[in-house]
Amino acid sequence: MAMNEQLEKSINLYRQIIEHAERLEQLLAKGDPEQLQRYTIRLNELQAEAGLHDRELLEEMAPHSTRWSAHPLFHQRTQLLEQIVEMNDLQLPRIRGMMSVNAAELGQLKEGRAAISGYHPDAGRPKKSIRGVG
Repeated sequence: MAMNEQLEKSINLYRQIIEHAERLEQLLAKGDPEQLQRYTIRLNELQAEAGLHDRELLEEMAPHSTRWSAHPLFHQRTQLLEQIVEMNDLQLPRIRGMMSVNAAELGQLKEGRAAISGYHPDAGRPKKSIRGVG
């Protein structure tokens, strides 16, 4: 595969990652754990494919790195990488915040369940004598 084709493939892979990452906002709003899990699996697949391709690309570019680093396709690829990093920097704090809120809510639910399991409706009433009075 020619170097131009490899750079174009790398650009295409990064565009797919960006398009996929742009869906996260909508998925977070829905809060559907199944959809979020599928999203994460697909994102990992896209990143793994891009990483594998880039290892091969960078190995081939290494002997001619000065020449290729000035190529317009290489600049376009670099801009896409920077965009991905920026998206991650914006989304990670939001995701961590949501995870903290979820963890706190889960903790409250567990405390509530423990309190309820310790509650016995008859525990506070005085017991009646079986023998009766008299």
